[in-house]
Amino acid sequence: MAIYRVNVHTGNLSPLAGAGTDANVYITLYGDKDGSDELNLDNAGNNFEQGAVDTFALHLADLGDLQRVRVRHDNKFPFPGWYLDRIFIRNEDTNQEWTFPCNRWLAQDEDDGEIERILDRA
Repeated sequence: MAIYRVNVHTGNLSPLAGAGTDANVYITLYGDKDGSDELNLDNAGNNFEQGAVDTFALHLADLGDLQRVRVRHDNKFPFPGWYLDRIFIRNEDTNQEWTFPCNRWLAQDEDDGEIERILDRA
């Protein structure tokens, strides 16, 4: 087992842009040893607000060297669009760190209309 600390950085656009979301957010991690199941990142306490960094601890099998992540939301609740800046992940057992840049909307009414992104590590 390994503990993956996942920091999700929501973009900080202009005050009127509405970069945050109240939709349910899901992530899947892919490493060179294995991939995780799709995991719901708890959206309690107003997570994923504009300009915020939300941290989650995921207890998973050792996935090895992370290669990519899949992130999506369920498009529920009013104004579900979300501007994801990046995801930073640290394996607390090995001290390995990875950054997965996004800098795009996950929104049906913004960008390309997609609410799912596959992010390769930087």
